Parts: sequence; C-alpha cells; structure tokens
Amino acid sequence: MAFGRGRSERARSEAPPPPLPPEQVDWRGVRTFVLGMVWRPHTPEQPGNTFGDRAIRVPMGTEQHPVNVPCAYAGSDEETASRVAGAAFTLYEDAAHERLLCSVMGPVKEGRTCSYEVRDATGTPVGTLSRVAGGRFTRHTWRIDQPGHPQITGAGEITSAPTKTEKAFVTAARLVAAAIPEAEGVKTKKPRTLYWMIGDQEVMLSEASKKMTITADWLDRRLAFAFPLIGDDDKPRHGAATS
Repeated sequence: MAFGRGRSERARSEAPPPPLPPEQVDWRGVRTFVLGMVWRPHTPEQPGNTFGDRAIRVPMGTEQHPVNVPCAYAGSDEETASRVAGAAFTLYEDAAHERLLCSVMGPVKEGRTCSYEVRDATGTPVGTLSRVAGGRFTRHTWRIDQPGHPQITGAGEITSAPTKTEKAFVTAARLVAAAIPEAEGVKTKKPRTLYWMIGDQEVMLSEASKKMTITADWLDRRLAFAFPLIGDDDKPRHGAATS
C-alpha cells in the first residue's frame, strides 16, 4: 500500500505542469460562470484554495488543475456609489476598475414586483431583472426583460415534466456547480435551482444564485451577471442603493 502511494506521488511530481490559463476571458461568450473570489479551487494536485478579486469567473482548466478565470470584476458598495449615482452594483472589464462594464440600478418597487434596470457603460438600458414576491406558501420568482426578445421567467420548478434534454442540462450544470467551492465562506440554505424559461425553451439555469449556466446565445450576459449580484435569498441585496 505504501509503495503504491509513493509511486502515485512520484508520478504526480514528475508530471508536466499544467498550461497557464488566460488571465481573463471575454465576457460576451461566457456560458458557465460563478460569482466569487476563488481563483484556483482545491484539489489533491493543487492543495488549498487560491483567492483573487471578487469577480464573475469562468471555470476552466482540467479536473486535476481547475481554475476560475475572471471575465468581469465586481465593484465595492463604496466604489459603486461614487462612480454611478443610484446604482446598487457595478461590474468592470478590468482588474483596475477603470472600464465600467455595466451597472445594476437600485430597485424600483411597484406592487409585488421589485425591478433592477441594467445599464451599459454609457448609461443606456440593456434590460431589466425583476423579482416577483411569492405567496404564503410559494417563494418569489424572477423575470428578465431584454429588448427584442420574449420575457424570460425564472422559477424554482418547471410546469411540465422535464424532457431528456432538460434532465441532461440540469445534471451537467449541477456537476459544474459541485466542482466550484463557495468563496464567501457564508452558510446558506440548501441551494435553489431556478429554471429560466421562455415557454418550453430553456435559456439559463442557476443554482444558489451564484452558479449559472446559459444555453441561449442571444441572452445579454450583463443581465445574467446581475442575478448573482442581487442574489436569490429571501431578502435581495441592495448593494450601494439606499432604497
């Protein structure tokens, strides 16, 4: 047994180093992402988590050497308040936070709906993310409105039995999610899976409001990025917004 372990450890030590990952990837083509600070997740081959800036990150690398590469950087509440009046959250294209990618404006409440407008770097709206309050025995749901496309509904269950494609989609997303450790170190409730749909068409799937998988190419990534910033908790985060 000891001999086997020694041979295995020697093989790992003699293995060539993994290729260096890119420092950053383009946010426009992102399919799977997580909001967090973990740069290199823990594995037997790379013990201990390595942390970086809080960012929207794309899982890359190999099973032995995974890495979460940033594509957009989250601004602090103080920075957001000073850079974009009325914004709750901001994302930046660079680590120095010099190039604004988008802002998520403070919530606007109307009846049972709380809406967050997402704007590009020039202040032009790219769409709206809305949270609709649930009932006595049901949890809240979500809507995404992107100009030129039907409304997307995000709910904790789908109204009809999932197809084989949907089952495979959910399984794959959960495998990705399980491989990405939480960066915040905060204990949360059991993650809620949200299915983001247009009728029977799947657009996106999210778990724990931080682990997201996009299937519709046309979805503006900035609208998807806004969701984990706001969160799917019982009470949404308002960030730098005072309302």
